[in-house]
Amino acid sequence: MPVMGASVLLGGVALLGGCGEPPAPAVTAPPVVAGSAGAGPSSSALPSLGLPTMPTVPPAGGLPPGAGVPPAGLPTGGLPPGGPPTGLPPLPNTPPVPGTTTTPATPIASPAPRCTAGPSPAQIVAVVRGTAGIPDRPLTVTAGPFCSGTWQYSTIEIVPRTGEKKPEPLFVVTTGKPAALELVEAGTDVCTKRVRADAPPGIRVLACGV
Repeated sequence: MPVMGASVLLGGVALLGGCGEPPAPAVTAPPVVAGSAGAGPSSSALPSLGLPTMPTVPPAGGLPPGAGVPPAGLPTGGLPPGGPPTGLPPLPNTPPVPGTTTTPATPIASPAPRCTAGPSPAQIVAVVRGTAGIPDRPLTVTAGPFCSGTWQYSTIEIVPRTGEKKPEPLFVVTTGKPAALELVEAGTDVCTKRVRADAPPGIRVLACGV
């Protein structure tokens, strides 16, 4: 009887020992299956490893609102108001030097006035008649004579016949007293070297235009 009590006591001790926490199993990594989604590090683990992340691909419908817009305060491109800068400084307004004067252009002289003391139109025709290049036909003075000093300028033309086209006018430059006129030039162009050099300004303007 005492032996049975001891065996019951030992059995109770064994049952009490079995009620404690079981030993933890060894930690092992799960097996890696080829082609499975679990192979390799996850995208959430890449930043912690110091690796660059792939840029986000925009959706097929375009960029989301606000994407690609530069932040406020940054230039958005284009030219500044007023156009592109020229890069050249403005030219200074140089004042005129004291004591200097600008020489004006030589004014054109006034044409010679009509003669008041001769010669007469008949005297002009008489001095021209018989000149080489002047037809032996009736002549008439259509303008002038104009006088400046001892020089005269006149416009003459050949009197046209019936049904004839009006001839081209001729110009006459003379010098001297009315009773003793000297023919200087006669024709369609009387601005010769002598007229430019010797004629008074009023006669030169009529003959040459300057």
